[in-house]
Amino acid sequence: MRASGNAVVRATELAFRGRFDAALAALPLNRTSERSVWVQAYVASSRGRFDRALELAVPLARSARAREARVAASITVASALRQTGKHARAEAWDRAALEGARTDVEKGHALIGLAADAIGRGRIVACRRRLAAATDLERDWRAQVRLDWVRVELALTSGRAAHGLEAAKRAVALSREADALRHVAKSRLFYGVALADAGFTERSHRELSSALRGARACGAARVAHVAHDVLSQKGFAAAG
Repeated sequence: MRASGNAVVRATELAFRGRFDAALAALPLNRTSERSVWVQAYVASSRGRFDRALELAVPLARSARAREARVAASITVASALRQTGKHARAEAWDRAALEGARTDVEKGHALIGLAADAIGRGRIVACRRRLAAATDLERDWRAQVRLDWVRVELALTSGRAAHGLEAAKRAVALSREADALRHVAKSRLFYGVALADAGFTERSHRELSSALRGARACGAARVAHVAHDVLSQKGFAAAG
């Protein structure tokens, strides 16, 4: 039993660091435990397979025995919905995660999701309020990176791209320090967009191209797709 639990912990860490194949391989042969199913949902969402992520995560979010599993699954459901433009539905799941959260880290991830939901719905004041609440909590490295992503989104949405550069650069550095491949790629995507909108064309091209290559290398299909589209929209060559 302990060996199985250790395997799931190892799989979780690998998933967080963008080693998706290794994460799935590290799971116990019987992958039906709540935590194992959540790892599979997280990997599916990270790879851009949102329908599969929802198929796995929604039942967990609704009826997992463990509170921690319900919270984690709710956050994953919200993320998958948000990345397909369903911000109102995502907000309901992030609220459920916040209601079930007990630790600062859980509360922080839920609040960051709610801030991102607010941006997607054009509610800038609500986004700022939720970011402020999340900032006051103790955070793990993933929450800090996600917090900075939403700070960049807020700056871009507010037409003040230069104000997001520090947060974007910090997200890249934190992701590198954690050796988290998908987070590095997504952080460089945010940094590249902020640089482009702030008028730093050459640096933007470099960051966006690196985001594209990194996302493709680790299998983060959604990040790669967005990076490719942004490169094309900005008039850059999207090869690589």
